[in-house]
Amino acid sequence: MDAGRRVSYTCRLLLFAGGLLAASPVGALDVKLWPLIDYHSAASGERWVHLLGPLFSYTSGPEGDELTLRPFFSFKRSTQNQFTFVYPLFVSRWDQTHTEYRLGGLVNYVSEPAPLDDQWDARFTAFPLVFYRHSPTSGAHLSVLPFYADVDHILGYTRLQMILFPLYLHLEDSLAHRTWLPFPFVSWSGGPLGSGGGLFPFYGWNQVGDAARSEYVLWPFYASAERHLTRPEYERRVLFFPFYGSFDSATKWNRSYLVPFFTHTVDYDARTETTGFPWPLALSVRNLDSGERTTLRLAPFYSDSQVGTQHSHFIMWPLYRWNTQEVPADPSQGRGSYLRSRSDVLLVLYRHIEEIQPDSNHRRSLRTLFPLFRASGEDGAEEFSTLALFDALVPLNPTVQTLYAPLWQLYTQQRAPDLPTRWSLLWDLVSFDGTRVRYPIYLRLSD
Repeated sequence: MDAGRRVSYTCRLLLFAGGLLAASPVGALDVKLWPLIDYHSAASGERWVHLLGPLFSYTSGPEGDELTLRPFFSFKRSTQNQFTFVYPLFVSRWDQTHTEYRLGGLVNYVSEPAPLDDQWDARFTAFPLVFYRHSPTSGAHLSVLPFYADVDHILGYTRLQMILFPLYLHLEDSLAHRTWLPFPFVSWSGGPLGSGGGLFPFYGWNQVGDAARSEYVLWPFYASAERHLTRPEYERRVLFFPFYGSFDSATKWNRSYLVPFFTHTVDYDARTETTGFPWPLALSVRNLDSGERTTLRLAPFYSDSQVGTQHSHFIMWPLYRWNTQEVPADPSQGRGSYLRSRSDVLLVLYRHIEEIQPDSNHRRSLRTLFPLFRASGEDGAEEFSTLALFDALVPLNPTVQTLYAPLWQLYTQQRAPDLPTRWSLLWDLVSFDGTRVRYPIYLRLSD
């Protein structure tokens, strides 16, 4: 039996156990003996049961079932199933065609139908050591770093090979290939249009037909590169480190002195002129047509930047920063106006995000203050909770909201449009469900 089936069978057994706990006769039933058990069922078929306060919960409804034992695991069964164990240690998601396992953010396995025959239908990664890929046409590819690697379509190349890296490295694309033995000291180029070689850091050059050429002498003291995208478009870079650097193309001009402390750039497409000294701490950007300054940065003290529809500021970074975006309506593309604002204090200590679409009367907001509270709202529906630990630091992570946040939420409150506010104090010690207050000992039965 493979791992996927074992996880699936285990989760089904857990759901069956939760279903037995939540089984009830037809009608509505509320039974509460806090903190041992808190059970609710409705005539509509929705039901939930909590054991030992927030530690165990089971919910069932039209959208699926969810079983949680905090802080260890949660399992959700719906159109897409999910099993989480000590998040983010292990996460599994699967449906009829897609299976995915993640272990610690480094080990990942995905199986799904390949969109095209030459694309992967199975992928296994134990980053950064093991890479396995399989496709219907090219078969299986296994790489175990640093001993051996043979990977297609990575980092912009059609093929990457390495043996006992950095002993041997080989990169290929459709026009040229480069080989290092050992990397980066000895290299040579070949292929249909490729030529070149190098003895790093003394001298090296690489050329791909008439499209690109690069060269270095006593790197990094002198280096140059030239690329022709499509005639007459071109890019030329020259570096005499640390004294001088230049970049020229049909759309951009740049000069740098005492690289990278002084820089001067003219962007003809964006119609901007940028001056920085010492870069990146001090920066000024002006509009070429109007002469208006659109960006002034004196890091870490102050910044004011206008780029397109976005206006960003900070004062004593990272103490306080805020930005706004205002996108006008465009009826020709069927797009309404859009407004967004965000404020942050000490990056994640406090944040306030608000999004408004006036034409569709849509509004969404989020406010967090670590570790005191998290408040969110969308189109009149609102939620509030305190305390807020991980859910204040990563407030848009639904797994953290499900598996961890209820453990420290002393008080929660929910309000839907045109409905009474629901609230819970001390893990449902006392709560209000929108119609009546539920005390530590509570019993209600109706047909």
